[in-house]
Amino acid sequence: MQIEEAVSAATAEAGALLSCLGQPVVAYHVTEIMRETDAEHARAMQLALMRRGIEALVDDGLENIEAEHFASQFHGRIGLTWELLHLSNNAPH
Repeated sequence: MQIEEAVSAATAEAGALLSCLGQPVVAYHVTEIMRETDAEHARAMQLALMRRGIEALVDDGLENIEAEHFASQFHGRIGLTWELLHLSNNAPH
């Protein structure tokens, strides 16, 4: 898996967030998370993006609980994709 594929996979169902924050902003942050090789730092970056996402969704009119639910799903997709990316890159060939 390449970084571009990982970004596409992680953002595939993030239409509301892409609309609130803007596709270039979300793509930039997700790309930076995918490039990060340190798992702890990548998680911290994910949490920061999740908080920004919740704020943007609430500002856009979503109820807080709905925004948290959506952001949590997005956070999970990013984390899973990060793990798949870094496991595939570290696999012996």
